[in-house]
Amino acid sequence: MTDRKIVSPTIFALASLLFALVILGFAPRAQAQTVAGTVTAISGTATITRSGATIPAAFGTKVDVGDRIVTDAGSSVTITLTDNSQIELTDSSNLTIDENTLNASGSRSSTKLSLLNGLVRSLVQTTPGTPPNYEVHTPNAVASARGTFYDTDHQTGVHDKNYPNCTEFTYVSVYQGTVQVYNPTNPSAPPATVNQGQKVTVPCGGAPFFGVAPAAAGLTGAEWAAIGVLGFVGAGAGATIGLGASGAFGGSNSPPPPPPVPPLSPNE
Repeated sequence: MTDRKIVSPTIFALASLLFALVILGFAPRAQAQTVAGTVTAISGTATITRSGATIPAAFGTKVDVGDRIVTDAGSSVTITLTDNSQIELTDSSNLTIDENTLNASGSRSSTKLSLLNGLVRSLVQTTPGTPPNYEVHTPNAVASARGTFYDTDHQTGVHDKNYPNCTEFTYVSVYQGTVQVYNPTNPSAPPATVNQGQKVTVPCGGAPFFGVAPAAAGLTGAEWAAIGVLGFVGAGAGATIGLGASGAFGGSNSPPPPPPVPPLSPNE
């Protein structure tokens, strides 16, 4: 009996101390947020949802990994990521930043976005000599690159006479560089390599296929010059990609490679 009275409280105290240390050790990790980027341009209204709380997006707002960004009708928001890549979420779109990690040099290690609906325009810093490490995921497509400029557009409830039983489509239009596109719901289908001036459509569970993209809309020579080469220096406060949401193109309308120039033009 004497030993039990001495040992039991001691064990209880040690267990309590160990539990407290475990809680203290994990609490900061659970609360810590990884900054993915900053809002550098906004038109209209957009919201950021983080850990169940929703806040309005505004110029200078920090965006964390795990955040969901939603734009209202007629609105857009541009986010400059920590590697100086830029994403522009157009109107009525819904996107989550799933991953954004950097190498010791500050270059991108891996970025993954989930586009649930709408269109995201990606102007991606080049990481030479690496496999594709920037990915935009939709429910039926993955578009990956290591440095390029392209649109990913996911739509539901739309119809195409070629696919009468399908109402979900992902469209990828490449303005510069090369993007690999595949359908994760159809692993037997080969990926498509989409080059500058090309566009692919991914229907429901089908394989990506090339089609004639519409002519360039809203892309002036000055805007192409402002885009510059991938590998640009990050634009200053208020800078944005500065192109309209309807800039898919293809065929003979493909623009020539833009000359190397400084940062992007500010949003008008």
